[in-house]
This record gives sequence, C-alpha cells and structure tokens, in this order.
Amino acid sequence: MKRLNISNVNALQFFQLLRYGSLMLIGILLSKSGLSTSNIGQYETFLLIAGAFTFFWVNGFLKAMMPMHAEKTENEKRVLIFNIFILLSAFALIAALLSVSLNAQVSSLLLNGNKVPMPLLLGIYILFNSPALMTEYIYMVNKQSQKIITYASIIFALQVAAVGLPPLFGMGLNWVIGGLMFSTFVKYVWLITVLRKNAKAVFSKVLINEFLKYGSPLVVSFLLSSSARYIDGFIVTAKFTPNDLAIFQYGARELPLSLLLCNSLSMAMLPNFSKKDLASPLAEFRSEVYRLHWLLFPVSIVLILFSHMLFPIVFNPDFAESAGIFNIYLLLVITRLLFPQTLLIAKKLNKTIVKASFIEIIVNVTLSIILVNYFGIKGVAYATVIAYTVEKVYLAIACKRKLNIGINSYLPVKTFAISSSLLVAVFILVEFIIY
Repeated sequence: MKRLNISNVNALQFFQLLRYGSLMLIGILLSKSGLSTSNIGQYETFLLIAGAFTFFWVNGFLKAMMPMHAEKTENEKRVLIFNIFILLSAFALIAALLSVSLNAQVSSLLLNGNKVPMPLLLGIYILFNSPALMTEYIYMVNKQSQKIITYASIIFALQVAAVGLPPLFGMGLNWVIGGLMFSTFVKYVWLITVLRKNAKAVFSKVLINEFLKYGSPLVVSFLLSSSARYIDGFIVTAKFTPNDLAIFQYGARELPLSLLLCNSLSMAMLPNFSKKDLASPLAEFRSEVYRLHWLLFPVSIVLILFSHMLFPIVFNPDFAESAGIFNIYLLLVITRLLFPQTLLIAKKLNKTIVKASFIEIIVNVTLSIILVNYFGIKGVAYATVIAYTVEKVYLAIACKRKLNIGINSYLPVKTFAISSSLLVAVFILVEFIIY
C-alpha cells in the first residue's frame, strides 16, 4: 500500500465508493433476506431521521474545515482539529436530545402517524456517528491517503457484516439496528485514536468563533441545498406508507458513482483553490472533470437502459417500481459535473452559496408538492432534478460575475452538451416509450 502513489482525490473517491457500495450491498442483503418491506422501510426511516437532524451541520462544518486548515500553522492545525471535534460533539448532543424529545412531533407531522423506530437508539446513534464522520477528513488534511483507504476497507466491511448479514440468518430488525450501532461505536473509537495522534487538546474560543463565522454560511447552505433527499423522503412518508418509502429510497440513490466521485473531487480541490494563482488548479480541475465525464455519462446511459430489468433481480420484485425513480435520479449526473460551488466556497463567497441553496429548496418543495399529484412518488424525483439544475445555473452565473471564471475554465462544454443531450434522449425513450 505504501508503494502506491495515491492522491487525496483518489483516496476520498475510493472512500465514498466503498461507502456507497456498502450501503447498496446492505440494501441488497436486506431485500434478499426474510425481512419484510415494512421492516426495511422502518430501517430506512431510522436513517432518514438521523440524517435529517445532522446532515447539514456535519457536512457544512467538515467542508469549512478544509480551506481553513490549509491556512494555519502546524500547531494551529492540531488545535483546530481538536476544537472542531468539540464543536461537532456539542452539536451531536443537541441533535440527539432533540431527536428523542421531538419523536412524537416527527411521527405526527412527517411520518403520517407512524412511530419513530427506536427513538432512544436513534439519539445514541446520532451522538456517536456525527463526530465519527471527521476521521476521513483528518486523514485527508494531513495527506494520509493510504490511511483513508485502510480505514474505509475495514469500517465498511464491518458495517456490511454487522447490518446486512443478521437477517440472512433469520434475525429481525432489532439485530439490524444493533449491528448499525456496533459499527458506529467502532468508528467512534477509531476517531478517538486518530485524534490522539493528530490533534492537540487545547480549547480555543478564538478558533471556534473563527470557525463558526466561516462555517455557519456553509451549514445554512447545506441545510437548504442538500436537504432535498430528506425533503423528498418526508414528502413520501407524509403522503404514502413505509412500504412506499422503502420503494422510493431504493430508487432515489442517483448514480452510485456521480455524487460520491464529484463530491470527493470538490472537497479535495478546495485547498488548491484557496491560492491566489488559479491557472494550474483550474487546469487540473478541468482535467479531472473531463476524466469523470467519460466514466459517468456512459455508465448512466447503460443503467437507464437496463435498470427496469435489473431492479427485480438485484433486489426483489417488490422493488420493481424503484427502477423508474432511479432513472430520474440518474439525470442528476448532468448537474453533478458542474462545479461552480467549489470555486465560490474556496474564495469564501458563502453568501452566494446560501442564496442559491434557498432558491433550490423553494423550487424543490414547490414542485414536489405539485408534481406528486400528477406522477405519484416519481413527481418528487422530477422536482429534485429540476431544482438542482436551477441551482447550478445560478451558481455558474455567479461564478462568472464575481470571480470572472467562465464555465469553460472548469468544464469541457461541447462534450458535456452532447453527452447530456444523449442521456436525456435515452431517458425519454426508456421511460415514456418502452415502459
């Protein structure tokens, strides 16, 4: 492993691929086991609620960590990591307490009267899982790419074994959630070990205030822009049954590669764009985007063509309807390969990100409520694709106006336009003509 020349970009992309692959494999194992669709829906509800209480501040603060860490001295970097851990732990405690105390309200308002699965365990999961998500980013800011790969390989293999295998031996939902809790505790212990080597236990009110000032707009941005998954899920739970949620969640996964690889590339490039001279980072960025383009578009087209045949086989016939939802989410690869937000975040133009996110969430919620009446649960997916497209167009325009960086600087426009048109044409053929 040490002899391999692995960059931070490749390591984080590998991490995200394993993460998604483990989630997909767990889903397959659960669908092939004796676990009912209703129980699978409860498991998905457990994860949905946990994510809804944490995704925005965890992702916002971790994204803020990257450029801020790059600007500090070696001693300040170690102190900063410790204080970010303290901050994440404090937010995790608040989120855990809220999830437990508000479970009745969540049930009545968002779950159509269905109970929140295991609310106490849900709170404990939030408390330990949220800070544990720091680990791979600590490795990345310290340029320990091999350790990212080792960590991902062990943790996700453990998660698949602990969560996905028990139902195959006749064990029920309690064992599934128990396995999830066990793997979470292991991740947390691993984090503590990493902190002992890479952090300095000095509380700094100045650093925390600086970090909050820089990270808060990103938290708001994630609350608005990345809430689509949770908004979609709760619209489904409010109007349909847990079975429908399971069907929707199994389909609403995007291309297994696009979100993960694109987000990893964006995160890994942030420190490079904090420099004054952008010529070299932009050239590298465009090259990485071009490389991703030739991977993501062909795979998306092939999956659209065969998803209706594959879903009943890979999962089971109860999830056949998920294929249509999956195909709609595959269209998001078009927006994922647009990266104006990376440049804006690196240059600390976070207010622009927040404005775009606000526009996206308004479009998403409004269209979801409207389109669900015409297309059922597929209407929620269509609304998400439209909303993300509107957001990225706004950000690209803002990037040109504020930074004078046109879309040609970070995107092979001609190739992108042809591929996007072909993807949409194949989607229309499959969804509106063949099926």
